[in-house]
Amino acid sequence: MREEQVRQAFHESILKSAHNCADTIVVDELGLKNGEIRADIAVLNGKIVGYEIKTQNDTLARLPSQVEAYSEIFDKAFVIVSPNHLEKAAESIPDWWGIYTINTVDNINYSFPCLRKGRLNKEQNSFSIAQLLWKAEAIEVANRLLRHRIKPQTSKHEIYDVISGTCCSKKLSKIVIKYLKQRENWRTNRTRPL
Repeated sequence: MREEQVRQAFHESILKSAHNCADTIVVDELGLKNGEIRADIAVLNGKIVGYEIKTQNDTLARLPSQVEAYSEIFDKAFVIVSPNHLEKAAESIPDWWGIYTINTVDNINYSFPCLRKGRLNKEQNSFSIAQLLWKAEAIEVANRLLRHRIKPQTSKHEIYDVISGTCCSKKLSKIVIKYLKQRENWRTNRTRPL
């Protein structure tokens, strides 16, 4: 069971409708917290939804830090987990997270029963959401939308601090989704064959 095969199968089955929606972006390896953590899959529409894959060959050593980052940013989050990790992974994630299991059909085909649908996150962090913006985007959000006067030489950290100090996480999440969806030439899977 290779992660890339599992990811491809998940894209082609569970995320098929997201790929077919013109207003939805699906991104592999979305950098969180300025690239310290990467979300295996992120779906951007009216909400930011994150998916973390744990195959039978993975360890769960990084799961606590991934859970922390996902929980600060995503409106909804899911773990996609092989049966050998199911119990420990379920104990490591908040109860609002959803759970898919990885069932092997044959050497290259998988199914993904949903064991827990998951709910909306009520504990997002505005600073962490702001970190999804590139510096030029963050300056534009701060100056044009939030009416600040940030100079180009201001550090990213200071810009994120200003944004998060004047914009609640729910409103900022909507703004960030808009910016992420209008980016060009980045790792989206809009053209992934289905």
